Amino acid sequence: MLDANKTLSKESQLFLENLRLYLFSSGKKTEEVEDIMEELAAHLFEAERNDKSVEHIIGRSPKEYMKLLSDEMFFDYTGSLKYILIILFGASSYLIIDKALNGGIEFSVLELIGYPLAGLLSIVVYMISFRYMASHKLSMVKQSVLLSALGLISIALFAGVIIISGMYSTSFMKFDNTGNVIAVIVAISIFISLSIWSKTWVSIIIPILLFGPALILDSTDFQENVKQVLSTVITMLGIMLYCGIILKKLKNV
Repeated sequence: MLDANKTLSKESQLFLENLRLYLFSSGKKTEEVEDIMEELAAHLFEAERNDKSVEHIIGRSPKEYMKLLSDEMFFDYTGSLKYILIILFGASSYLIIDKALNGGIEFSVLELIGYPLAGLLSIVVYMISFRYMASHKLSMVKQSVLLSALGLISIALFAGVIIISGMYSTSFMKFDNTGNVIAVIVAISIFISLSIWSKTWVSIIIPILLFGPALILDSTDFQENVKQVLSTVITMLGIMLYCGIILKKLKNV
């Protein structure tokens, strides 16, 4: 497939990139997706040698072909569950460190229920959005706006849990100093393990983007409200940029 990709037109390469993203975000098995990519790349290569277009090979529009192919493939429940659990464990580690840095680890019943639900909803929203991005021709500006909106939705879901929990719930689980230290060590260990497992820096870079700006700004003489605004803006811009880079790499795998 790599040799074919080197001589494919930009149109064909873009189609394959978008198809891969669409199938991955639809919960399809990685090995099956790669087999399809390799076979389709070979067909496209032969078609282009005969001056035929992508539509000629797939027999319909790219959007229709993506949906049809996805519907014909089995949903990878085991693989999807694995990734969901990894994401939830990672998100829990972020939350633990955040609480440890802001007064200590303490959870209410609503938080223990609400945070996993907010995480699952965020995953569903991202999967739907990535499929949309893969099957529609969007400019870089529109992609950036969509990625920003996704970030805001995730933040709103978790912020909603925090607000509701603060209004209607009481403490259910509270860690002492030793518990806080142990929990933070476990959270950092999870970040490192995820980084080794995924062979990427994402589980290390995201915590740095989330907590780094606030820690750095705490040592400055800015007013507290200015620190909060700057920290939020830097974090959101950093995450948006990094999500864009990851999305680009995923499409080019």
